[in-house]
Amino acid sequence: MRLFIAEKPSLGRAIANGLGNQKKGEGCIYCGDDIVTWCFGHMLAQAWPQDYDEAFAKWKRDHLPIIPSQWQNKVKKEAAGQLKLIGKLIREADCVVNAGDPDREGQLLVDEVLEHFEYRGKTERIWLASLDDVSVKKAIAAISDNSKYLPLRDSAIARARADWLVGINATRAMTINGREHGRPDVLSLGRVQTPTLALIVARDREIENFRSVDYFILKGLFQSAYGDFSATLIYGENQTGLDDAGRLVDEAVAKELADKFKGKSGQVCDFINEEKSKAAPLPHCLSSLQKAASAKFGMSAQEVLDTAQKLYEKKLTTYPRTDCRYLPEEQFASAADILKALSGIFGLERIADGANANQKSAAWNTKKITAHHAIIPTGEKPDNLPKKENDIFLMIATAYCLQFHPPMLYESQKVIVSIEHERFEGTGRNILSAGWTAVVKDDDDKPEAPLPLLKKGHTVNCPDTQLQKKKTTPPSRFTEGTIIEAMANVHRFVADSGAKAALKEAKGIGTEATRAKVLETLKERKYIAIEKKALVSTPLGRDVIELCPPELKDPITTAEWEARLEAIANGGESLDSFLEEQKRILPDLLKAILGDGTPEFPCPKCGSALCRRQSKKDRSWFWGCSNYPDCKTTLPDENGKPGQPRAALTEYKCPECQKPLRKLKGTKGEFFGCSGYPDCKRTFPMGADGKPDFNHKSASRKK
Repeated sequence: MRLFIAEKPSLGRAIANGLGNQKKGEGCIYCGDDIVTWCFGHMLAQAWPQDYDEAFAKWKRDHLPIIPSQWQNKVKKEAAGQLKLIGKLIREADCVVNAGDPDREGQLLVDEVLEHFEYRGKTERIWLASLDDVSVKKAIAAISDNSKYLPLRDSAIARARADWLVGINATRAMTINGREHGRPDVLSLGRVQTPTLALIVARDREIENFRSVDYFILKGLFQSAYGDFSATLIYGENQTGLDDAGRLVDEAVAKELADKFKGKSGQVCDFINEEKSKAAPLPHCLSSLQKAASAKFGMSAQEVLDTAQKLYEKKLTTYPRTDCRYLPEEQFASAADILKALSGIFGLERIADGANANQKSAAWNTKKITAHHAIIPTGEKPDNLPKKENDIFLMIATAYCLQFHPPMLYESQKVIVSIEHERFEGTGRNILSAGWTAVVKDDDDKPEAPLPLLKKGHTVNCPDTQLQKKKTTPPSRFTEGTIIEAMANVHRFVADSGAKAALKEAKGIGTEATRAKVLETLKERKYIAIEKKALVSTPLGRDVIELCPPELKDPITTAEWEARLEAIANGGESLDSFLEEQKRILPDLLKAILGDGTPEFPCPKCGSALCRRQSKKDRSWFWGCSNYPDCKTTLPDENGKPGQPRAALTEYKCPECQKPLRKLKGTKGEFFGCSGYPDCKRTFPMGADGKPDFNHKSASRKK
């Protein structure tokens, strides 16, 4: 008996459809001599530190670093029943087929189940990039030995264990350090989430520190025998009134220049007219889809991923977790059938119907395929999709259909005019053929009017000038779409040329499959918030970056990790060597986070750090010992710092509310005050016998 173990039920059903001869069972499908069963995502989770040693339940400096000598996994409670069934089927199988998703996590997800049951029998692998019937049957026919995918599994194990080592230890170290500085929150760190948060914090600070500057652009309005045009004055090195960025900021100088050229004549120094073409955008990868859907529909990165996953499971589109925007040339023969299936779908009428199935765009390039190709339609017709799914389907289908439309052809024009020994430059564009832009708007297009056809040596006149006052603007805040793009292209945010090249080679930080989850984690931990569709760092998020050592917020560190994980997947590095390196550098990393351990606000009773906390009852602030419950010292909050200890309770009670009185010291000497303050504000003078004088005329009444 051959047993297929799919990553999820929908994948299992697709395989069963491809095998045929189906009969439903409990948690599985019988298909003649084959059985298909499934996981519910990861059935096993990494053990927590306290699972290795109960002492680790308390977060202490002297426990760090925590490094398991033998890694352990735990069965997820919600997966126990299905996992038991899978174990039974494994024991009966002659061969097991790993049917995880076609990536490193999908490989590990099934392999770790086999390891859990200590299965050592024959194991094969099915690689499913698409779930339509034709693709599934092709994949079944191409099943191969699972052993060739072991480096992919090792890459996933390396990622998970390195994330555990850094995430668990650095989070504990940062939290301990935070408590020593009065912050009671759990301060979480991670190799991808922390540099991502650092990008958002840096952008927010750049915006806050931005100071707008007025500057001026001078345009000459020119006339010639062949037509009118405008051109912009290019400031020379000796031009007065410029700032360090080369902008003209002196208004008096600007006005003087505007008058200088009025009514003057000049000469065309050069005229360039080049024929160019612009191809349609490539089909989508996940990050480009997330960016486009964020801009157009305001969808979060996780929403886009979840929606694309649903379309994949409905067999409408191919595997979504891809970083590639190219297609294998072998699939070009299927284009006509896919276009025919898309023809007539509402929203694709002009794009699909006008497509030429014989036209081959640059997207068809097998050499540029990574683990997966671009996200494209499978040729299955959608039926009554929910709005979000329909929107994403149309976005994927449109990008595919555009590959079968001709490029836009245009003339790129540039004129250089000399007048009064100064240089003016103007640009224009003359559309020769709209191509693909005739059926869909080019979002990146900045329309330009064509220039008249001039020649070098032509005389032009400048009857007037136009002085435009502009303001410098701060950079835009990140949205979910633009931060995903920034994570994928983090090299753009690094000045060092060597680091820039390394980051570009590593394809950014995180992966297509994990970036959306990173953003969700940052939101859940309240490190970032959404304001008017933009991502904004919170005070807590800024505190984390402030306290974090450079190594963990530097994108170079995590990009280097990702490059090494890719090397493991390709067989170029071993799992053991990578993990040994992480263990070696961990103590130094933690030392940079922990500091010298001296509490900023020590407890007056035991010397442990005091933490600023908020009362659940009335949300007021107070300070409590971090050594609770062994030490229960509390102090009032005074302007964000610990105040003086409250006076001890006495045996005397307030006649108004019956709560104990405290002996207090005021400007006129000692007195007694109700411990029920601020609800009860009664005070009593101290009598000659050292007791509260309840009958004294100065005894206050409750307000």
